[in-house]
Amino acid sequence: MKKNCLWVIAACLYVGSAPARAQQQSGVVIQTETRLVLVDSVVTDKKGDYVRDLTAKDFKVFEDNKEQAIKSFSFEADPASPASNQKHYLVLFFDNSTIGPGDQAHARDAAAKFIDSNAGPNRMIAIVNFGGALQIAQNFTDDKDRLKQAVSGIKTSAVAPNAGASSGGPVQLNQAMASFGAYDLILTLRSLAKNLAAIPGRKILVLLSGGMPLTAELTSEVTATLDVCNRSNVAIYPIDIRGLVTPNLTAPVGRPRASLFRLLAQTLSPANLGPVGSPLSPADLSFGFQRGGLGATPSGGTEGGTSGGAGTAGGGRGAGGGAGNRGASPTAGNPGTSGNTGRGAAPAGGAALPRQMNPYNQSRDLLPKFPPDVTTNQQVLFMLAEGTGGFVIHDTNDLLGGLDKIGQEQNQYYIVGYTPPDSAEGSCHVLRVKIDRSGINVRSRTGYCNAKSHDMLAGDPVEKDLETHIAATQAGSIPATMQLPYFYTAPGIARVNVTLEIASEPLKFEKVKGKFHADINVLGIASTPDGAVGARFSDILKLDLADKKQVDEFKQKPLHYENQFDVAPGSYNLKVVFSSGGNSFGKVEMPLAVDKYDESQLAISSLALSKQYISVANAGTGLDAALIEDKIPLIAGNVEVIPSGTSQFHKGDPALFYMEIYEPLLAAADAANLPVVGIRMRVLDRKSGEVKEDTGLMRLDLPKATGSPVIRTAERIPVDKLTPGAYTLELAAQDASNQLAHRTADFDLQ
Repeated sequence: MKKNCLWVIAACLYVGSAPARAQQQSGVVIQTETRLVLVDSVVTDKKGDYVRDLTAKDFKVFEDNKEQAIKSFSFEADPASPASNQKHYLVLFFDNSTIGPGDQAHARDAAAKFIDSNAGPNRMIAIVNFGGALQIAQNFTDDKDRLKQAVSGIKTSAVAPNAGASSGGPVQLNQAMASFGAYDLILTLRSLAKNLAAIPGRKILVLLSGGMPLTAELTSEVTATLDVCNRSNVAIYPIDIRGLVTPNLTAPVGRPRASLFRLLAQTLSPANLGPVGSPLSPADLSFGFQRGGLGATPSGGTEGGTSGGAGTAGGGRGAGGGAGNRGASPTAGNPGTSGNTGRGAAPAGGAALPRQMNPYNQSRDLLPKFPPDVTTNQQVLFMLAEGTGGFVIHDTNDLLGGLDKIGQEQNQYYIVGYTPPDSAEGSCHVLRVKIDRSGINVRSRTGYCNAKSHDMLAGDPVEKDLETHIAATQAGSIPATMQLPYFYTAPGIARVNVTLEIASEPLKFEKVKGKFHADINVLGIASTPDGAVGARFSDILKLDLADKKQVDEFKQKPLHYENQFDVAPGSYNLKVVFSSGGNSFGKVEMPLAVDKYDESQLAISSLALSKQYISVANAGTGLDAALIEDKIPLIAGNVEVIPSGTSQFHKGDPALFYMEIYEPLLAAADAANLPVVGIRMRVLDRKSGEVKEDTGLMRLDLPKATGSPVIRTAERIPVDKLTPGAYTLELAAQDASNQLAHRTADFDLQ
């Protein structure tokens, strides 16, 4: 395990001679040879009362079912505890997307009373709204009047965050507002927990929600969210608002689909997009235009085989082969366990690796089992609570009593520390706390993943060698192709997806402990026109093959590699160099121009070309790995699109592309009055400009949840209707206010 500071449970840090608790509170990280994992545990008796007289001898801590020697111990409510006077932080999170106005009114009234009795010195509270995107109503403060004003009324839109916490509280919550990644509740919770990581101590997030069922598509999101919460020391306490008695309100009726089509014809000007052709049928063209999701794998698509695994390392993603043994999918009961799996399925033409253990295979072990009598919409609520050490308030009208009970847990917990065994980066570990006393209930987090660094080669001599290759004019000897689609995460930030197809034949394997092993070291540097470094990443892709036959099979196809980095709008030159040892290396260079994004204008991201997609429900721990590593996969509906590192297609390839449309009208709309967005796809002969295919103007299905401007979609490229040649894919979008945006991407068909 490398010396990474992980906020696991209370914290995972390296301490020297100073006491562990003092180091954790000060935020100082002293890197020595000692590592300490601090695990907080809430202990209650059969009546639910807190047990306050335990000692270290009463506790047993297990990591991966192996008992660990306890090195430190404290009870936070004890006046003698080093943390007895520290500030405590609590977030009231209103999930307005799942609760009606009547339920919300009751919840906000109870929250105001809770604030009266709980806010004060060392008790900082923040108010957050979710209506499709994160909205900060009030940052951390102990000012009761400001907090009660923030929770009053029915909230449907963002309130400007107030950075001036009265007692000098941190303003880290502001950072999460800028992210367009909050496309659903789970991702929003993960984003928020990540921004709370820098705040010391155990943070409580009270989730007032109507809940949601656990689906196969949500399982990876929940898994990654539990990991982030555990590393950030955030405990989630959901309250199912549906237990409240509320007035019988009639829900507003949405606009019928037919009228949307008529509105599209009346307000979108086809003249702005060129001649209108006959639209292709959804079955022939589109994922996004289909109703009810993709369902079965479309003709020409691929879900991958079963013979592959994936080499994963660093912040990147090496994909090869198929799904492997994924284990059972979640059902109405509890999630199944995961078997050996790779990244998912290999992109068409990618190198296939044999099955091997993905370090993140254990990630599903972080998911707790929810009680069998839990209603469908409470499944995710129970998993979030039990996975992070909280509890669920449900089926009750005593909302204030539940809030007060949660408020007591800000310091009613023990902290035990142990030195963890060495483990590989990317490995996940299950935690369990046991008390040697009858009639005792213990709540603690289920575990954590040792997430990989985004700069794996930092301080390694190999990094210096790769830097030398980047600076030199010498070309590499290992061929590779690269694509650099980008997507906006905020007005001033773009996420660049680096995708390479690397020739496998020159890669060097060595026999290690009976297997053929290769370390593919990767370094990427994006330079500005004046030579400054705009962004960089480094990675190690570890490959292990069983025998010479598998090595020969591996080298028959290129190796698919992915990574991501964030960059500000501007012009760059990206150089990526890689090596598997020896004197041979590969180097790819490509200009990168990231346009400025105006959040008040309709815009389109880059077009990410692809030869393969996979159902999110079948992605398994491969998707877990990407999310835990803080990567953002290209997901449209229930489909994950695997970007290609080449712009060349062959006849018979399942050619498609992924894109994001940024519609400002969507962010301010409600579910009953969604804006109208039309898109048009054309394929042009790159030399003559002749239109070869034209879908005509077609209405795009919009996400049901509003509050976010992002529309994610994946569409087919009709290569089956084209002859070999050089083409330009042109995508245009237009909304009801006649704003127009377009993007192009070149591709070759062989």
